[in-house]
Amino acid sequence: MKSIALELKITTMITQYEVSSMLREEIPQLAGKVYPSNISLEVYASMNYFSDFTKHAVQKHDFNLAKKCFALAERLYRQGDRIVRSLIENIFVYGFSDFFPDDKTERLVIRSIIPPKLYSLYINQVMQSGC
Repeated sequence: MKSIALELKITTMITQYEVSSMLREEIPQLAGKVYPSNISLEVYASMNYFSDFTKHAVQKHDFNLAKKCFALAERLYRQGDRIVRSLIENIFVYGFSDFFPDDKTERLVIRSIIPPKLYSLYINQVMQSGC
């Protein structure tokens, strides 16, 4: 019985090779980006595009789109393999500091659309860096 549950968990895990196509399906605006021809580098480019896209949505105050991006990032983090989780932490979450405004009210609005797990990762990063 345990092996069936373990197999089910493994088959539902999102791998680095699925991320780029998943992002393009969920966020059609990312479909036009140029990706490296090397499949192993494609996931890194995709995550950078996704992070930048989310940042621009926040800066434009398109909070519905930003919320969709944050939810997708959380799903990738929860269901992703080790590499996908690392990319979410080190590219996507790491970029949060770039789009948090100085205005306290705007900061609270943005904070309210970030899933708790991703915000927790961000706070841990900030605490570790001593900021």
